[in-house]
Amino acid sequence: MRIALVGAFPPQEKGEAHYLGEYARALAARIGAEQLTVISQYADRPGSAEWGGIAVERRIRDRTVSGMSYRPQRELADAVIASRAQIAHLHYGPNKDYGGRLGEPLVRALQRLRQNGVRIVVTLHSLWMPRDVIDAARAAGLPRILHPLAVSYFGNFMRRLRAASDAFLCLTSGDDSPIAREFCEAYGLSDTGVEAHGCGIRFTDLPRTEDPLFLSFGFLRPDKGFEILLRAFDKYNRQGGRGRLLIVGRPQSDGDKPYARHLLGLAKKLQPKLCSVEERFVDDAELEGLLKAASVIILPYLRNVGASGPLHHALGVGRAVIATDVGHNAALQDELTLVPPGDVEGLATALLRVGQSPAALKAEAARAQQAAAKRDWNRLIEKHLELYRRISGE
Repeated sequence: MRIALVGAFPPQEKGEAHYLGEYARALAARIGAEQLTVISQYADRPGSAEWGGIAVERRIRDRTVSGMSYRPQRELADAVIASRAQIAHLHYGPNKDYGGRLGEPLVRALQRLRQNGVRIVVTLHSLWMPRDVIDAARAAGLPRILHPLAVSYFGNFMRRLRAASDAFLCLTSGDDSPIAREFCEAYGLSDTGVEAHGCGIRFTDLPRTEDPLFLSFGFLRPDKGFEILLRAFDKYNRQGGRGRLLIVGRPQSDGDKPYARHLLGLAKKLQPKLCSVEERFVDDAELEGLLKAASVIILPYLRNVGASGPLHHALGVGRAVIATDVGHNAALQDELTLVPPGDVEGLATALLRVGQSPAALKAEAARAQQAAAKRDWNRLIEKHLELYRRISGE
């Protein structure tokens, strides 16, 4: 069975790219790299390459670089057909990577592929509820009177995308996902499935130190809640907590740069010797070292429309995790320490409980390892191979 994986792919600095890279690696290990082709975007010029033995065809012009485009996605369909794939598995987040406002030209591309006998699986990486669509419409300057139309437009596109695919999956943090059910109910989507975010298991012993490293990382955006974490860590330290805090990442857009500057200033003001914010991209190799050096990973999100990549990186190394009870994290409420979003006091209390007690730290790490074991990439690959066989009739 030949499979084309379509989406953002390393070295692109996107969460979806990292995810698809890990998925491709795990799938290739199971069925052989020769059975796979990755079809991804290019910024400057199209080309062919190899990544870990997997053929990578960069044939789709990245619309986030070149601007919006409404032309039919000939590039995507042509590349999949040229790969001779029986299955095309598209990893997609509602954005203009594939043209239009949300990637609407995908519908016509998928219809063409199905007409050519290619079976289609779509994994949706972000689940925008109506309130999220309205927030996006407001940010884009759309008049308030048109906000309901934006929700209707988005729902209509989701239903069209579902109809153009053979299987439609919502990427989540667990098999039992409240947010996936809410999403499907909001837009009248039926016969959908969930894809629980995979974990690459590589457990290591906790660092032996009396001054633990607390790590938080990701795009420096206001919805990540890093300023809440800085204030909570300041309170933790003033109540006798030991250790240091590192926040590392880069602004996702130019509009996020003022927020990054605010974080840098706040860190210097509150705890200049014990916490730091490093504004930069961290590649996989360095991130792996940081994860293993850390004792606790903290994810203070204020909202969460996608399954958190950083959270699953943390689970993979078996580190204690403190996160907020928002969005997809609700699927982990029985497996991790969750605190209310924006709650400085609650987050400081969680830091004290975990960071000051070796027994509590060890127990939280054990819980994280149990959660990771349920999400091992191999389990996901076996589940998807069964899906691929079923929709292809093999």
